Amino acid sequence: MDPADCEIIRGEAGSQDVLFKVVLIGAASVGKSCIMRRAGKDEFKENYDVTVGSDTCTLNVKAHGKLIGLQIWDTAGMEQFRSMVKVFFNGSHAVLLVYDITRKDSFEVLDMWLSMVKDTAPPDVKVILIGNKKDETELRQVGVDLGQQYVDKNGLYDFLETSAKTGEGILEVFKKLAKDLSTEHDKASTSSGHQLKSGKKAGGKKGCC
Repeated sequence: MDPADCEIIRGEAGSQDVLFKVVLIGAASVGKSCIMRRAGKDEFKENYDVTVGSDTCTLNVKAHGKLIGLQIWDTAGMEQFRSMVKVFFNGSHAVLLVYDITRKDSFEVLDMWLSMVKDTAPPDVKVILIGNKKDETELRQVGVDLGQQYVDKNGLYDFLETSAKTGEGILEVFKKLAKDLSTEHDKASTSSGHQLKSGKKAGGKKGCC
């Protein structure tokens, strides 16, 4: 299924069939809060208060005939709150590693954030690199090629440049995550079901003997 076939449902949408946890991390002022607000409310604020601790919202995506919930966690990027960020990796399914394409310094600290993910998050967590503020092309300091090289070098799940201001690329990220996470969840559930049935069958044969 193409992400374009997924439907975004904001507000009250009833009970989700499955819920996934997505964590936003990165340096301060790269636009994490703006990304979450654009995704969850389709709104943008030019001047956003610095996140203290964390903030959260749930975005619902209809795909595969199911209602998929993405619980999005926006975390603080300031150094004094970094020890708190690790707590939010618990039970996470995906991490959006965000930098600002107009600030090279936000790109240069990606290794620190990625190291935190590898040390704390589940081993199968999907890490997507996000280059935000794509609309500010005249101020660009980090090229698209550098972002792709970083993804290839570190074996990350995906890379996309976005603009929380215009909305470009934002919903595509979350639609893709919903689709991919749901597909993997279904495969894992099917596999577990087959294993359980096989186990029962084997147990029955042993009883007969």
